[in-house]
Amino acid sequence: MNSTRFVHNNAVFLAWHRRFAWLFERELQQKCGYTGTLPYWDWVKNAKNITASPLFDGSAFSLSGQGLPLPPDQKALEPPCFGGDITCPKGPGGGCVTDGPFKNFRIGFGYIGVEAAQNPQPGLPPTIFNYVPRCFSRDLNQFIATNFQTQANLDNVLAASTLADFQQRIDNISGDGFPGLHPSGHRLLGPTGGDYFSSPMDPAFYLHHSMIDKVWSDWQAKGSGDDRIFGNNALSGTLTTLNIPPSANATLESIINWGPLEGPSTIRSMMAIGRGDLCYRYE
Repeated sequence: MNSTRFVHNNAVFLAWHRRFAWLFERELQQKCGYTGTLPYWDWVKNAKNITASPLFDGSAFSLSGQGLPLPPDQKALEPPCFGGDITCPKGPGGGCVTDGPFKNFRIGFGYIGVEAAQNPQPGLPPTIFNYVPRCFSRDLNQFIATNFQTQANLDNVLAASTLADFQQRIDNISGDGFPGLHPSGHRLLGPTGGDYFSSPMDPAFYLHHSMIDKVWSDWQAKGSGDDRIFGNNALSGTLTTLNIPPSANATLESIINWGPLEGPSTIRSMMAIGRGDLCYRYE
């Protein structure tokens, strides 16, 4: 929550989430006895029928499934679909998740929303850390999965010639006019996964960002030598969300602070998988 305003829609987004997902995997292995690795959510493979996907079918080894349907007079507590001229029908859920391994999972704070992340005022609202317990909710949205989590959109992202273009296509609006694969993945999850601040409380967050990391790694590998890793095409943008408030351009030597997770590290240390302590690859 403390980092939300500094790791979205900026130069840090890709590198920060790469290491954050790796740190999560490390914690699972070192503290929970997990002997596997962090999977990724193949958007295209799972988009045809999102609630039938092994990820979201509510079975014992899934990430739990759809939330309970809300009464007709209630609206799911979730952000607008994508803004602008793009509207999405509401999904059939929106309420508490009642099946699968996360059916009793609780969230300790209220809905915050994208507005707080993009507020130009320094700091966060004083009530943001208030204890407001609520259930883990979902509104899996087939319309978003079918229309935006597409092979065409993925191919469009990988065809970007510059990192600035890559970021624009995956994180904002892709070249064909559809929302990017990053926000559409969050929005199709509904209330918890669609909120900038609470999204890591939906376990699908980590698989979603592993897929983003895979796509970034695939794009980096398409470059000439290390140009897309350490060269002129490696970084683009500043250190704050939408450059609000205005901040310096990021460099490979910019420092990222991780608070209680680990000591500070440079962006350079997060730029390449299969090197240093980011010793993994995607298959």
